[in-house]
Amino acid sequence: MINTLSFIGEKFNKSNIVWGVGASILLNQFGLIEKPNDIDIFIDVKDIKKADEILKSIGKKKKREKTSIYLTKYFYEYLINDVDVDVMAGFAVNHISGAFKYTFDNDSISEFKTINGVSIPFTSLEDWYVIYQLIPNREIKVNMIEKYLLLNGIKNPNLLERSLKGNLPIELTKRIKTLLNYNKSKY
Repeated sequence: MINTLSFIGEKFNKSNIVWGVGASILLNQFGLIEKPNDIDIFIDVKDIKKADEILKSIGKKKKREKTSIYLTKYFYEYLINDVDVDVMAGFAVNHISGAFKYTFDNDSISEFKTINGVSIPFTSLEDWYVIYQLIPNREIKVNMIEKYLLLNGIKNPNLLERSLKGNLPIELTKRIKTLLNYNKSKY
């Protein structure tokens, strides 16, 4: 899986695509889970067509069934080297109070790691803390991230603050504010 990620990364980087890895590979990089399920990649909306062409040239694009949970503008699935790769641009998710639109841009990249000689951009735990709370049945991952942030501090409070400007359920807004206040008092 990591070899496939670096293979994709090399192609994206050569094409100057703004992209970032998240979900289970991100959690794995922080030692929160042992084995990632697949590769989840966010792409800047302006680069989605270029990314789609690259991924179709190195793998097989799969048909995606619509779901009422997500309002994502572009959601594509590929099979590359027997690895499932999900690509999203214009990510949005429905919730009890409406829909939350995730802003993915250069500020969303929290760090770069070199894997097989390729610079791989990673999205932030802070953003995934919010995203996972909006997706059903992700409470275990939410709790893992929250525990990590409480123990290690919030590295990107600006991303949590940016999320608060979006349409979020009241309970999630309260949870984010509590986490931010704890972080301010401790660090």
